[in-house]
Amino acid sequence: MHLYERVRGQSKGLVFAILVFALLAGFLLISLGTAAHRNEVRETETVTSALQRAVVTCYAVEGKYPPSLDYIYENYGVRVDSSRYVVFYDVIAANVMPSIQVMRIGGGS
Repeated sequence: MHLYERVRGQSKGLVFAILVFALLAGFLLISLGTAAHRNEVRETETVTSALQRAVVTCYAVEGKYPPSLDYIYENYGVRVDSSRYVVFYDVIAANVMPSIQVMRIGGGS
């Protein structure tokens, strides 16, 4: 007989606890990555929406669509972080709504 005898089945409980902890940690990491991606998508949608509202406001006030992005930036108070986003602004005519596409730098949406 040993003074500190191990209780049988104790190591199985420890392995089970470690396994559950590892699964929960993995689930947390996957959830954080998914939430970060959703946040990036929402930010891009917000920038696109702000630019579209400024374009429509310009048409309502001035009777023509803005000729360039710089015109929107100077006259309608829209600011876009050029280190994070690239904005493609394609003007067809003064009375046709321009095409606006915002892309995140670094491969985002």
